[in-house]
Amino acid sequence: MKIAQIGTGYWGRNHARVWKEMKDDGEIDDVILVDINEAAVSSLAKNLGLEYLTEPEKVEGVDAVDIVAPTPLHFPLSMKFMKKGMDVFVEKPMTATSEESGKLVAFAEKNGRILMPGHLFRYHPALNYLRDMVQRGEFGRIFYMKTTRSALRVPRKDMGVLLALAIHDVDTYSYVLERKADSVLCSIEENIWEGIEDVAHLRMDYGDVTGYIFESWLSPIGNKVREFQITGEGMSARIDYLKPDIIEIYESGLNDEGGDFTLRNEGMRTVTIPYKEPLKEELRDFVSSVESRKMPVADMYSGMNAVELIEKAMESAKTGRKIEL
Repeated sequence: MKIAQIGTGYWGRNHARVWKEMKDDGEIDDVILVDINEAAVSSLAKNLGLEYLTEPEKVEGVDAVDIVAPTPLHFPLSMKFMKKGMDVFVEKPMTATSEESGKLVAFAEKNGRILMPGHLFRYHPALNYLRDMVQRGEFGRIFYMKTTRSALRVPRKDMGVLLALAIHDVDTYSYVLERKADSVLCSIEENIWEGIEDVAHLRMDYGDVTGYIFESWLSPIGNKVREFQITGEGMSARIDYLKPDIIEIYESGLNDEGGDFTLRNEGMRTVTIPYKEPLKEELRDFVSSVESRKMPVADMYSGMNAVELIEKAMESAKTGRKIEL
């Protein structure tokens, strides 16, 4: 299988490294790097020993493309290559709008293309361990989930924290619970650039489970924070996304003794999970889907649903009301 990677910026360099490793291991036949910035793509290609192009229009003779370009290009590039008969992996968000996502999904369905969004956290070892626990009912009744993504950085000018960060979490919650959200309530702040939210709070309802999401680019406290918590009546757990092979299990809660409640605290234990690089597992799943024609774990519907949810969150923020889904 031959892959063309479109885009070699910050995250694209990680993709290129993984594709090179997969080529060296015989998992793919070849990869060619494509970027209109010749200085960037030629330097990366030379370091990795790969071929490169500077014109996406000249990409031919490949089985699939990996699009790691700016978000406004996701829709036109994905549609261009699917029309040329190629399968497509496209980084998150799958498109800038749900209308664009719907058009890509409709084309992929009609023409039998594999279309896969880059929802990386579906391949996070600790999150998958926790998801299996949820599906086995080990937490008992789940009260709520909570995600924090915060750091101090200059906010982006092309998108705010909803599309850049929260899109991970709205997809993760659906993935862990295996159901779509019923409603979203969102508030945002625009502190640095007008029209770019740099702080966001979301409340997501999933039946009797609530999800709370906090995103911020203006938080110097705790350096970079990337964590997920789930609280249930039987036990609770915490994941530090920056440590993909570790999950903390808290054997604590309340005991109902005929209407009287007592505290139960049996401490915390740490589970260490065999490490697998999420990005490599994600790209391997794409290759497997191209070869087998089966849907990947991060399928095109999850990509479309996540974009739709972020649009509804923005609608909630603008109207000040909860949006039913």
